[in-house]
Amino acid sequence: MTDELVVVTQDPRFGGGALAHTRAFVDGAEALGHRTRTLHPPFVPLVDSVNQLARAQRIARLARRAGDLWVVAAAAPYGYGAARSGRAYRAWIGTSLGEEWEARRAGLTRGRRLALDANAPLLRRLERVVLQGAERVYATSPASREALAAASSLSANDIEILRIPVDTERFHPEPEADWLARLDRPTVVFVGRGDDPRKNVRLLLEAWPAIHAAVPAARLRLVGRPPLQPLPRGADAVGEVASVAEELVGASLFVLPSLQEGFGIVAAEALAAGVPAVVTPSGGPEELVGRSGGGVVLADFHPDTLADAVVTLLTDEARLLEARGRGRRYVEEQHAPASFRKRLAAILSEDRGA
Repeated sequence: MTDELVVVTQDPRFGGGALAHTRAFVDGAEALGHRTRTLHPPFVPLVDSVNQLARAQRIARLARRAGDLWVVAAAAPYGYGAARSGRAYRAWIGTSLGEEWEARRAGLTRGRRLALDANAPLLRRLERVVLQGAERVYATSPASREALAAASSLSANDIEILRIPVDTERFHPEPEADWLARLDRPTVVFVGRGDDPRKNVRLLLEAWPAIHAAVPAARLRLVGRPPLQPLPRGADAVGEVASVAEELVGASLFVLPSLQEGFGIVAAEALAAGVPAVVTPSGGPEELVGRSGGGVVLADFHPDTLADAVVTLLTDEARLLEARGRGRRYVEEQHAPASFRKRLAAILSEDRGA
């Protein structure tokens, strides 16, 4: 056994919020003086469940030498190697497989739906094994806690919440005068995988013509992998960018139309950048935007509902300014890296009787 803190996670090629989740933990642990190592099974499309079983034993051998062992991943099955190791471990998980699959399934091709159905029984079993075998389970939001409890048969009261930190120095508001000066030509921004059915960009594109008709000077900017459907007038897809922070800081409004999110880190980053957010009732972002007052949580997934909310905010400068300030303050209070490190230090140092 070494004094190394070993983190079993998903393939970093997933990127996005999954990678940000893992990096937050590793960066936080290293800032506290821990030496870390990450282990992960490579993702193999179509046969992911069999691949995870095949790779678990090798990961288990390496994990046995950990001084402290964690599973930190978007979904629990990626931590099966930790469960096979025979070592005590803790888990910080983003969401359940069932929640994510339900949100994505309708938009998949027939072949990918068949692959999902073939992999689902084994992956669900691995999920239960990892969650039930952990000494302690942490979720990223109240929504993810409920989802993990349902997937594992654990009590939600036994799952704690560890909030993902946001770099409030990197994501910071620009001077208010500069931000206000651009409201006569407002920019609405979406950040994410536009081709992922779970991100539900179709809803935003369906709502956009009504938004553009009401606010003709408005522009929609889609950052990340572009959607598969044609773009309406006034919308641009800029692809993946070097700096999401630079894209957000100049935006007038951020929209996240997802069907499901365990946390929705990009919404927190938008609020940190002083950009009000409009989000669907998709899980994690509901608490973030609802509790902060940093924008609007929609009542449903109808294009008219989204269009009305966006137009109302874009044409109400006072309300936008209030949401801008409240969102930034909430992220500083609840998701600042210093607060995360303080909580993580307490968690890592506690005597668990192992």
